[in-house]
Amino acid sequence: MLRFILNQNTFLKNMENPEIIALKEALFLNRENLLNDILATLNYEEINENLFQELLSLIEKTDLTTIKLNKALEAQEVIDSVLKDRLI
Repeated sequence: MLRFILNQNTFLKNMENPEIIALKEALFLNRENLLNDILATLNYEEINENLFQELLSLIEKTDLTTIKLNKALEAQEVIDSVLKDRLI
């Protein structure tokens, strides 16, 4: 049963919307470019691949937190706007 679920999830992931795939790739590329810019600013021409991947993972975790905070902020701004409009 577990194997069926895993295969089904893999199948569904492979059928992802092309726009979603493109956005995920753009996010990854953006993170990679940010890390390359940081390394260039620090005058690092080359680093160990494992360290590069660890740093990329840290950026991804921070990105996800930032995205959640942005969504919360946008939602709160909408709530505030609706409440103010009702009071006027």
